[in-house]
Amino acid sequence: MNKTYNMKQILLIIAFLFSFACTFSQQLAPIAKTVGKLNITVDPRMELLSAVQVISDYPTINRKTSYSDELMKFFAKDTLSNAVIFTTKLATDFGFTYDAPIDLMLRLSQVPDLKLLHPYSERMIERAHGKENLDNYTVTLHDFAIKSHFTEFWNSKKSYYQKIVDYTADDLGDFDPVGKLESYYNESKNSYTVTLSPSFGGGYGIRIPSSNNGLDIFACIDVREMKDNIPYYSKRGLSYFLWHEFSHSYVNPLTEKYKTRIKTSSKLFNLLENEMRDISWGSWQNCIDEHIIRAVYIRLLTLYGKENEAKSQLIREKSLHYVYIEPLIEKLKQFEIERQTKNITFSNYYPTLLSVFDSLANSDNEKLLHPAFTGPIQAILNSPKIIIIYPTNDSDTTALNNIYRYTSLIQKIKSEERIIRSDTAALKMDLSDYSIMAYGTIESNLFLAKHKETFPFKISGNTILTDKQHEGSKLRIITCLPNPYNKNKGMLINTSTSNRNIKGVSNPFTNDYIVFEDIENILQQGDYKKDKNWNF
Repeated sequence: MNKTYNMKQILLIIAFLFSFACTFSQQLAPIAKTVGKLNITVDPRMELLSAVQVISDYPTINRKTSYSDELMKFFAKDTLSNAVIFTTKLATDFGFTYDAPIDLMLRLSQVPDLKLLHPYSERMIERAHGKENLDNYTVTLHDFAIKSHFTEFWNSKKSYYQKIVDYTADDLGDFDPVGKLESYYNESKNSYTVTLSPSFGGGYGIRIPSSNNGLDIFACIDVREMKDNIPYYSKRGLSYFLWHEFSHSYVNPLTEKYKTRIKTSSKLFNLLENEMRDISWGSWQNCIDEHIIRAVYIRLLTLYGKENEAKSQLIREKSLHYVYIEPLIEKLKQFEIERQTKNITFSNYYPTLLSVFDSLANSDNEKLLHPAFTGPIQAILNSPKIIIIYPTNDSDTTALNNIYRYTSLIQKIKSEERIIRSDTAALKMDLSDYSIMAYGTIESNLFLAKHKETFPFKISGNTILTDKQHEGSKLRIITCLPNPYNKNKGMLINTSTSNRNIKGVSNPFTNDYIVFEDIENILQQGDYKKDKNWNF
């Protein structure tokens, strides 16, 4: 009896171990949905990476989401694992961060196997300081997947991941960002996948060689918006990331192909190297890629009926020191014509596009590097260094206090870039290095009162006089002009017939001035004539 019983026990143990082994050898599958040629996914490889990064000292992971809290709670027992130690070491010692770990995961098979399917790129090997480090790191990630019971966590969150994918796909509707991108470049890639991850700290464009000598391209991005407490990506936000990140797979290989040629214009990088390094672009090749991709995005916005957004984006890019972007936009317009008339592809046209940099390298670029301020209002809102000036000269102290509270809130939005001062304090300062935002009636803000004779508009009683006459007790004008101490900087004026009317409004501010009582009923808006002076 005992021998029979022991044999049954042995058979049961073998069956259990076989079942256990099968469970852990079975690869997990992404949660996925297809919209046109776009695959929208949440990928187990990325969530495994997120789990390791969030409990390590990895610097560029978002630890401020409820999902990150769940990761930290579930995997807290694994903080001393080799994968966590290796993640910190690669990031701290070698700078193996941002896109590099994500690129690695996309070259591996699914969790938990994580076998190498696509060779490491030379750049990845360089960033990890050797192939051996990548091989060892992959082994530790595989061990982490098994020992941490990652499959259990993944299965517990599958409905959550499904909602992320569904909400994102539903918001796209019939909008086809991939089709529009392919139409613009007049070329196509093998596949397009957007991988959403609730703990990522940004977005990265990755390309992996496919078996048919094409490219599988990926946008691996964080998830920024919420619906029913589920993070997702809206059509508008996703379009920006896809058009930007997928464009890297069209543009970057071409820049690499012509890297010898672009060296001849590299002195252009010297003129803005500090600014580019501040936003993580440490080479002329990187700088060219970003200039071209951002110029293409602006053209896509324009071509698909988003002229105001295109204008706003151009202002933003120039504020970030992409100073060569406007000549590129003009050259892209020529590409669009030749694409229609000659069926030329972007790859065919790329050497012509590079001629923009060849020409600039032999030109005086002072006006590009230090352009005179030409508006619009939004250009000031995007400025990196702003002084906000509030009024003090009004017997209506309640109105003054309200303006002070309002301007203080504006200052706090970007407190590291903005300072706030009273009109009396501002008059004693050197403001030549600032963009100015001045609030209050002309007489109540002593800084505005000092310069009012230079303004192209006048305010008297309940009347605002532009090239037209507007009357009303709640009239306001928001406008921009050059900083009176530095023509290269701007000045925003938010004024009214009464300080009681000064409060926040929502508007794209893509013009130089806007006159209104109710922002929903604008009386006049437009741009100034700027021959010598700013006039209506």
